[in-house]
Amino acid sequence: MSTDVLLLNLTRFGDLLQSQPLIQDLHDSGHQIGLVCLDNFAAALPLLRHVDAAWPLPGAKLMAALDRDWRTAAAQLLDLARRIRREAAPRHVVNLTPTLPARLLSKLLAPTPEAVLGFGLDPEGFGVNQGVWSSFLSGATLRRLNAPFNLVDMFRMVGAPLFAPGIAGRPGRFSLRTPPDAAMAHADALLARPENLPMSAHPKGFVALQLGASEARRQWPVAHFAALGERLWREAGLCPVLLGAPAERPLAREYAACAARDRTPFVNAVGRTDIPQLAALLRKMRLLATNDTGTMHLAAGLGLPCLAFFLATAQPWDTGPYLPGCCCLEPALPCHPCSFRQPCPHGHACLTRISPTSAGDLILARLEGGGWQAGLSPELRREARVWLTETDARGFAGVRSLSGHDSEDRSLWLSQQRPFWRHILDDLSSNAAGQAAGPANGHIEKHAAGQTGGQLDAPPCSPDFCRQVTPVLAQAARLLDMLSEQGRLTGKSAKAGQLFLLNCERLQNLLNACPPLASLACFWRELRQERGDRMDELLRFVGLLAGHLERWAAHMTVSSRNPL
Repeated sequence: MSTDVLLLNLTRFGDLLQSQPLIQDLHDSGHQIGLVCLDNFAAALPLLRHVDAAWPLPGAKLMAALDRDWRTAAAQLLDLARRIRREAAPRHVVNLTPTLPARLLSKLLAPTPEAVLGFGLDPEGFGVNQGVWSSFLSGATLRRLNAPFNLVDMFRMVGAPLFAPGIAGRPGRFSLRTPPDAAMAHADALLARPENLPMSAHPKGFVALQLGASEARRQWPVAHFAALGERLWREAGLCPVLLGAPAERPLAREYAACAARDRTPFVNAVGRTDIPQLAALLRKMRLLATNDTGTMHLAAGLGLPCLAFFLATAQPWDTGPYLPGCCCLEPALPCHPCSFRQPCPHGHACLTRISPTSAGDLILARLEGGGWQAGLSPELRREARVWLTETDARGFAGVRSLSGHDSEDRSLWLSQQRPFWRHILDDLSSNAAGQAAGPANGHIEKHAAGQTGGQLDAPPCSPDFCRQVTPVLAQAARLLDMLSEQGRLTGKSAKAGQLFLLNCERLQNLLNACPPLASLACFWRELRQERGDRMDELLRFVGLLAGHLERWAAHMTVSSRNPL
């Protein structure tokens, strides 16, 4: 049962599935992989490839013990950690979960503090992010509206220091196992008994509908799903199959009432499948229509195309399906995506913005002609931003607009951040591995970094947007230059040390005040907090980051003068 890499993912079902490409990369690099996950998702383990051993964590049981007596809960967790460490004997721990309990568990499982990648703890018990991509992932999690990368690729890059040469530069591979025969038989039994099916009728195929989501404000209305299902049956003979957890049975009852009124057949599998059985049902579908859910990620891992609705806070840039050729819909509203933890001032208008007629046009076009474009209508272009999932030239998952919304500043800005952040993070990662000169050569490193990588293909934003962001980037680069100078004097002058700390805060405040640079603000905070006791490394990163921001500001300046 011994493994050399132990992966911790104590998050949701969909996030667990999205670990598969990282596991694949680690396996292809010659590692044996162990996995620690929550026990309520342990049923997904047979679907994951290349997991050599697994330890389900009884999260609910530990929480219950914590409510009774924290000392008992701590003792149980310590006993469990000792058993896992003894059985797994890992050389490396990759923790993808930023919570304090997960950080503590990673510390308990790792043979040394340096053996942790991702989210860990320092010797004093404070959270620390091991690796530059971990710092970026931490900031992107907090400021998701500025997250330009798919979560799967961020997971992969957290573990990239353990990859064999060439692995990190190739596209991720998301391929789950075929469900077991018993699950496939269960799926066949469910599909054999559609409700409302006329005696003489026979479905020509099945289309899955995932009605629920993690929050009600992220759910496309059930009545819309029902109208979509009615059309798919009437025009294509496709029988809708309702998917969902037991808690989503009220949604299924609402759908059933609509279907009875319209005399539309359907299969109700809500609350009637475990995870392998859900995967088996998806294997028998022609397509999935879904909200942003774990079911969507399960379908992607099985190679099933989907039409996905991203409502309220959801956006396809970071949590879209990791499968080229899927179609993602966002409501074409200025307020979308909305901020987390804020009430909606518009009565959740995004929920009804995308009509079932438009969704049906897209699905029928995809099923009949193999592409989504034939389903685009002027009405749909007014209702929704339509995105096609694909893989970019650098091997990362991305989205491409089918509806012309790629010319909006938000879309242009997210697209522009991708190459710049890749250059920044790849550069800092290589320097963290000891491939750079010492801090005394910070300016040389900075300007050299500003010239590497060739021409960037980042599209320009509007002149007004560029004029908003460019001065902040330029001022941030100047502050980093000052920090580089002051940092080298901190051990020689108390005043230099005070100025260094003051300018660190000035830079943080400057970036926080510019919403498009929220991810950069979070990244800077993580960078300085984690390397505050390693001044040489921090100053090396300061010099490199200054060069990249200078280049970014210069690109924005040219864009403002020469708009498309």
